Amino acid sequence: MLCIVEDARQAFLDFLLAEACLSPCTASAYEADLKRFFAELPKGSRPTQVREAQIERHLRGLSRTHAPASVARALASIRAFFRYLHAMDQIREDPARRVLGPELEENLPPCLALADIKTLLEHCRPDKPLGLRNRALLHVLYACGLRVSETVHVCVDALRLDFALIRVLGKGRKERLVPIAAAAQESLELYLDLERPILAARAKRQCPELFLSRNGRALDRIRVYRILNELAQEAGLSIPIGPHQFRHSFATHLVEGGADLRSVQELLGHASLATTQRYTHVNRERLRALHGRFHPRG
Repeated sequence: MLCIVEDARQAFLDFLLAEACLSPCTASAYEADLKRFFAELPKGSRPTQVREAQIERHLRGLSRTHAPASVARALASIRAFFRYLHAMDQIREDPARRVLGPELEENLPPCLALADIKTLLEHCRPDKPLGLRNRALLHVLYACGLRVSETVHVCVDALRLDFALIRVLGKGRKERLVPIAAAAQESLELYLDLERPILAARAKRQCPELFLSRNGRALDRIRVYRILNELAQEAGLSIPIGPHQFRHSFATHLVEGGADLRSVQELLGHASLATTQRYTHVNRERLRALHGRFHPRG
């Protein structure tokens, strides 16, 4: 029988990793949210002693220093925790069930123009250090629309260049196959043949991951962000660039080109079509702008 919230938290995190198959990164985000909430509770509190008012007070305090999206995520973590305890018969009443979260605006990152993407790719010249790797990395982010977490964990054996496919392990350990465009395939082949073997030879142990650092170790998420920002500065782009912008641009350009939402959903690895439907809003805004610009009565 679980006694205090700290014990219950550890059992919940074990459940997320072992049973729900969440990534360690997602589980650590849940843990951070719960630690912050538990720090405000009296020491030694039991899950059965937590009340709805305590959760609401915590969220109000959080809203003074954090963005609505961060408050909403904290509530999601707390809700998942108490939902788990209720399902395990550790509590009779779920104190988070009726707590309302903040209203969230649809806040998509700016879509990259094709000219900006071309400029970034042109700055990944083969004669520059790590130029082939960076070019292949940009192609995978944009031409395949992968999440940054998926990109850094793609292994060499997940590539099927003979079929122009890449096998991706997404959220919830769901596997999907994503086509590789011809230009991306060419960049990957050059990187695999000419640059990756040199990087891999510098490591003490061989890494199965596709994208390696200059020391032969697998890239991590933070390093990918830095690479993109360094390339943007070198290319003279005035906006900060992150990997999710490439994924967003991938989806936006597909929808604008006429791709159906079900296909885009499958390519992105979205569990729900509702998540993909936000790109219809992007398309409507573009059509409205075109109408206003070109129609005589616009």
